[in-house]
Amino acid sequence: MAEKVLFVDDEPLVLDALKRMLRDQFLTYTADSGEKGLVSAEQNGPFAVVISDMHMPGMSGAEFLARIRKSAPDTVRMLLTGFTDLDAAIAAVNQGNIFRFLTKPCKKDELVHAINLGLAQYRSMVAEKELVKRAQAIEHPAAGWDGAESCEWDNREGPTGLPGPTQAKELLKSLFGADRQTYVILFKLTVLKTIEDRYGEEAASDYLINTVQYVTRALRTDDLLFHWGRYVLMAVVRRTITPGALRMEVARLTSSTSDQLLKVQGRSIMVATSIDSDMKPVAQFSGLNEMLAAFDPQLSGRDESAAARED
Repeated sequence: MAEKVLFVDDEPLVLDALKRMLRDQFLTYTADSGEKGLVSAEQNGPFAVVISDMHMPGMSGAEFLARIRKSAPDTVRMLLTGFTDLDAAIAAVNQGNIFRFLTKPCKKDELVHAINLGLAQYRSMVAEKELVKRAQAIEHPAAGWDGAESCEWDNREGPTGLPGPTQAKELLKSLFGADRQTYVILFKLTVLKTIEDRYGEEAASDYLINTVQYVTRALRTDDLLFHWGRYVLMAVVRRTITPGALRMEVARLTSSTSDQLLKVQGRSIMVATSIDSDMKPVAQFSGLNEMLAAFDPQLSGRDESAAARED
């Protein structure tokens, strides 16, 4: 069955134009308000991609996408916004974890490209969840944010050459409850396990190294990056901007990735660079376990028993 795409906008003419423009390429649904969008998601979902206008009477696009995130976390969410809507865009990042921002008016080729990227992201997440289910069936736990169980290397001995969880813990000890300008950002490489299972360790290592290089280039030179877990990177950054502005910065980083070309047994395969992220201010926590427990469990898949371990 073809994946479905939902458009939400309070202007019926815009919705009609979108349906006509895309009817030969995607299976599209429309709703002219956030409330009707939620009803459509319940009755016609699951949707692979949901694209919403920001400014609508009643429920805003940011609030609508936040509700969609809670009810359908696998759905890829995009926001149509104007160039002057910075505050609104920050609110959307905070509430709905937006995959892409599209500026109005949006050209057809840009819209089609964004939808195709969203579909690829959705397929990757669904495939990963299926693999996790199979792994759990044979009592092989999936990795979450907690690096202690899943990281098999430390002290720059892994394929990335990054410092590992031991070095990260040593750095964080002096920062908990004190440094109000330091944040921890966790990046989960959501398709790395899928690549490892399908194409082998060599392809997974190449993908990991390429992704680390991308994240390193996107961060500032004084930011510190660690290989926290097998599928998780940790960045420790200092910023004087607001948490909302930093979330916007991280959202741009994770949404600006490009596909990777991997060599597998003499064949070239194109793989999406898919990264989930979450961030927390270090100062609000007294220790490592408290901080890890606060990260989004829908993203982390952290086992409850991990939170009980001592620092």
